[in-house]
Amino acid sequence: MKLVLQKLKYIKNNYLIETIILIIIGIILLNTLFIYPVMGRFNNGDFDRLMVYGGLSEIANKYSKIYDNFFHIKYVITDPGVLLPFYWDWVSEAILVKIAVILSLVAHAFTSKVFDIRFLAFIYCAIFLTGNFLILSYKRFSKVTKIVAGAFIILFFTSTCYIAYFNSFYGEAATIVFFFLNIGTYLYLITRDKPKIKDFICFFIASGAFLTAKSQNLPLLVFMLIIYGSLYFFYREANYRKSILIGSIVVVAFCCISYGSLTDTIKENNIFQSVFRGILLNSKHPEKDLQELGIDKKFVAYDGHSFYNKDKGLDPMGKDMLKEFYPKVSNLKILGFYLRHLDVTWERIKDAANNTYAFSDPGKWSFQKGQFDSKKMVNNFRTKLIDKFDNLHKGDYLYKFHDFYKNVYVYIVFSIIYLGISLFYLIKSKERDIKLLNLMLIFILITGSSQFILPMIGAGHGDFGKHLFLLNLSYDIMLGIAVAWCTQMLSRVFIFLKGLSK
Repeated sequence: MKLVLQKLKYIKNNYLIETIILIIIGIILLNTLFIYPVMGRFNNGDFDRLMVYGGLSEIANKYSKIYDNFFHIKYVITDPGVLLPFYWDWVSEAILVKIAVILSLVAHAFTSKVFDIRFLAFIYCAIFLTGNFLILSYKRFSKVTKIVAGAFIILFFTSTCYIAYFNSFYGEAATIVFFFLNIGTYLYLITRDKPKIKDFICFFIASGAFLTAKSQNLPLLVFMLIIYGSLYFFYREANYRKSILIGSIVVVAFCCISYGSLTDTIKENNIFQSVFRGILLNSKHPEKDLQELGIDKKFVAYDGHSFYNKDKGLDPMGKDMLKEFYPKVSNLKILGFYLRHLDVTWERIKDAANNTYAFSDPGKWSFQKGQFDSKKMVNNFRTKLIDKFDNLHKGDYLYKFHDFYKNVYVYIVFSIIYLGISLFYLIKSKERDIKLLNLMLIFILITGSSQFILPMIGAGHGDFGKHLFLLNLSYDIMLGIAVAWCTQMLSRVFIFLKGLSK
């Protein structure tokens, strides 16, 4: 009892604000994801790629019941896929699925093969809470800043548009939790006077898991290597540099494994979409564009065609396509096209801005069949905030901010100001942790801003709103950073003025 009281006193004296915020986050997660009626995301056909790593299958056998546009909470463990280390389409989330399946088996004493997806949600929640704790306990935060940052996290990141992914097999869930853990472990590392080797290990695990959470995240490795190189530069002790070097090599290796595991079908699908629903989108001279890519102009017949559509005798996986189209196109060629045609690139950037934050209020599809409850208390602040701006009328005071979230110039201005402030601290500060902090802040900006064009290079306009998820998440995080920075600056001004008054 004495030990418990000592622990409670320690938490009260050192982590009281963080504890209160985490309790609030935990209550929202518990109510949304675990207490009936439970909320989550339905299977649109993407679940199978991840379910294979847990040996999982849908309980239903009929197509109409599997893809009924309702959230499913129960699955069945049908094979020992949990023992499969690597397979096609490997992502870091596969490890979490394996852990969740093992937890389920242990919890049922290996007597039940029914898997409840809330075991996976539990793991996501644990990582999410850990990441938030590390962020909120950042040593340079004042108490007021912690409270404001905590309130922002509660309002924005416990919204159903984000956390509902925790009850699903979508890669967005892993992207969210590993992004937060990546930032949190980094802040913990750089604020230690003498970090331990395990602090470096935790950061490399978190950053590697984020990069491999989705294939869409893999190109960010190029920018993450700058972070790794900076750590190597600033931490000159031999044991630190050895850890950084090994960690970097391991992360690069896993990124290569993840990319190499992508099936030909996925690669061909992405290339098809990138050309016919990307480069040729609204093109005035599609035949010329194809020829510039080194492709026969006869394939212009596929313009506007879907990869899964075989109508009119146009098969995206036909012999001609497999021999004369896919071997001649690559993401590098597509990137080269956009670099040569900056007018087209600008149009695609505007398209991206116009498709951001495609969030919607929970509906019947967010619940199990027959369990929809419009009165369930959940956090929809993020979606409601978007609706406030998107549904303004001419008579409203804030009408000038109409389509605020879809205005590319708003993103440009915000990004320039954000980058300018970060570069100022990076260059002017003589403190190691401040320099490293601002490198990570710039990485977050690069993560978000790169999504204005990377999805078009990687998958065109196919499922565009979903592919912009990382853009939405990154800019929400940056908005939170801006709010925390402003709070910190105001706190310092207040303290300074208070000192003058004395």
